[in-house]
Amino acid sequence: MSKHSRRVFVVTLSFVMSLAGLARASDKYKIAGAEVVVVCPLTVGGSFEAKTKNVDGEIASGADQPGSIGGALRVDLQTLETGIEIRDHHMRDNYLEVQKGPDFRVATVEQLRVEKLDGKTTFKGILALHGQRKEISGTANLQPQNGKVRVDAQFPIKVSEFQIPKPTYLGVGVRDEIQVKVSLVAVPAASQIAGNQQ
Repeated sequence: MSKHSRRVFVVTLSFVMSLAGLARASDKYKIAGAEVVVVCPLTVGGSFEAKTKNVDGEIASGADQPGSIGGALRVDLQTLETGIEIRDHHMRDNYLEVQKGPDFRVATVEQLRVEKLDGKTTFKGILALHGQRKEISGTANLQPQNGKVRVDAQFPIKVSEFQIPKPTYLGVGVRDEIQVKVSLVAVPAASQIAGNQQ
């Protein structure tokens, strides 16, 4: 390959990569399926889990700042279930206080920032929960495949930081730090809209 040909190849490749970067930055994704599992360690040992699949939202790579992700993920706290009905009732009404309004019924994760958009990474974001907004940080594994992105993430939160009353059930308490695990599949918003119209 001549010097001129190599130079043309490099310029062309750089241009294509720039276009790909711009396209990726403007891509918008919708949540096609998700599950949130909250692991609650007990003060006497052991733990229980509260789960829901009622998660929605939209995300997009931020064009202005590398690693930033626009949009938000929303979790309907009214649908959390632990497997014990009376414990579910206490969790929703006495501790999460979902009856107080939208800021209590829904938990929102937004202003996400990730180290990279593929493979294992760390992230930071803002969690709006129980009328409070706090920064969170955790680990995630992002796996792009066939236009979709699968995300498995985990982060800790301290119940007391969100002014949630200290949870107790039948005299047994929940430790202050709990773990939140999120698994979701995001698909391009345009493809999901097209699928819904068929």
